[in-house]
Amino acid sequence: MRSLFFHIDASKIRCQSIKTTVLAILVSMFAGCTDLTETPYTFIDPGSYYKTEEQLNTALTGVYAGFRSFASNWALIYQLEIMTEHYSPGHTKQNSKALNAWQNVNQSTTYNFQIWDSGYDVINRANVILGRGEGIDMAEQTRAQIYAQVRFIRAYTMFTMLRIYGGLAIPESYTSGLDGLEIPRKTADETYDYIIQDLEYCIANLPTRSQWGSGAYYKASKGAAQALLGDVYLTRGCMNNNNTSDFQQAKKYLGEVIDSHEYELLPDYKDLWYWYVEEAAKNTKESLFECQFGTNANNELHLYFGVMDTQKSLGSKQYHRASVSHQAYFSYLPEDTRLSCMLTEYLTDAGEKRYWVPENHGFYGGVTGGWLTSGPGNVKFYDRTEAAYTSGCAKANFILIRYSDVLLNYAEVENYLNGPTSDAYEKLNEVHQRSLPTPVTSGLSKEDFDKAVYQERSWELLGEGQLYFDELRTNRLGKNVYEHVRKYFDLGYYLYDKLQFVPQQSFLWKIPQTSLDSNPALEQNPDNISDPNYPI
Repeated sequence: MRSLFFHIDASKIRCQSIKTTVLAILVSMFAGCTDLTETPYTFIDPGSYYKTEEQLNTALTGVYAGFRSFASNWALIYQLEIMTEHYSPGHTKQNSKALNAWQNVNQSTTYNFQIWDSGYDVINRANVILGRGEGIDMAEQTRAQIYAQVRFIRAYTMFTMLRIYGGLAIPESYTSGLDGLEIPRKTADETYDYIIQDLEYCIANLPTRSQWGSGAYYKASKGAAQALLGDVYLTRGCMNNNNTSDFQQAKKYLGEVIDSHEYELLPDYKDLWYWYVEEAAKNTKESLFECQFGTNANNELHLYFGVMDTQKSLGSKQYHRASVSHQAYFSYLPEDTRLSCMLTEYLTDAGEKRYWVPENHGFYGGVTGGWLTSGPGNVKFYDRTEAAYTSGCAKANFILIRYSDVLLNYAEVENYLNGPTSDAYEKLNEVHQRSLPTPVTSGLSKEDFDKAVYQERSWELLGEGQLYFDELRTNRLGKNVYEHVRKYFDLGYYLYDKLQFVPQQSFLWKIPQTSLDSNPALEQNPDNISDPNYPI
């Protein structure tokens, strides 16, 4: 079995021994192995593989694949959604209730390890290409474009991990053995600077979307790097007491995306989703970057945001771990076209109508409507084709950066800098009036305009793994979770537990204990303290 940079005799390694940060970096692509013995690793010089441009492009494909596994991991998206007021426990299985109630937040063995380990796998795959590519005889522009794609993926991965764990341990090179892997963590600011340097390189060396051409719209582009860098600066500014210089940089890069005219909102919100238009939903002019799925790469997000039923009308097999919360569903105005993504009824193969009844308060099974889960589904992840039903494989892409997100980020940062200007209103209303007939109320205060932008993001991006980060950086998360969970627990909604913890803006997840054990240079995050403003 060959990895991207070394060879391992897989029959001589025991899986349990590799579930640590360092060993995940080394062999994470073998995470599915079982019953392996514990003997020393053997390495083949990576120089024996990285000899040609073709081999470097093959390795680049591996980086994209590893990143897809990281960024669209159900455990990541599921946790990020259910720890907000936008999603609630959808079924009794898994740890939905504990996550929704914010239990055990200071235990290093509680939260899913796949996020940390999978992230470092992506970082190392990227570092291998950057470390080995210099020795290959190829055109410098081509090499720079490969490097820029790799650095974009590394930057996106690190930005996600930074917002979850804080400052990261940053390997200076790829790993080819077990020596020298005691890597201390950088500060959050040092990690931000590292990400920014990657994205500046990307902007200088990546083609635009139109320059890539239709056969390569899936690749990282200059516009995607500009949008991500704008998000990075916006987040750092919010986390740094609303730092004006960070906000100015955010506005600059977001504005460059808008002024490029490479992207536009689709006229109909439904055209973004495979459920409605199938393959035409992939890599549209509204999409800046998305995880690609096809026949041999199943998008499992539909499983965990599904409605716990297998019917031809629903396409591929579904489970259900998280449900659109009743609060989120009823926040939409009745005329909002985005409600079309909320699945509240369907026909079984036998022609029976099943429908969600809000008055059931999340109870399911044997109740009015025959609904099998606690709340609505979200069709953004669904593939309802007959082929999906037959194969069980969902081919819907997962969009990571959308043009609507760019417009809303721009409106938010413009408001931070200058108040609710006509420019800020214009960007907000582009998104708002795609789905609603009337514009946002004019004459809002700076504070109320900020609330309007956040509300729009909630309607626009529900279920896409972004709202947790939005709420954390704007210091909304604790208040919103507190009010939501207490209300629905007190009302007796099914699957709600009493809230155990209220996060502050400084909240960080614990680094997995196995990673601390294998890298003595790592320091654990301090225990989080529940927000004293919201007693539980």
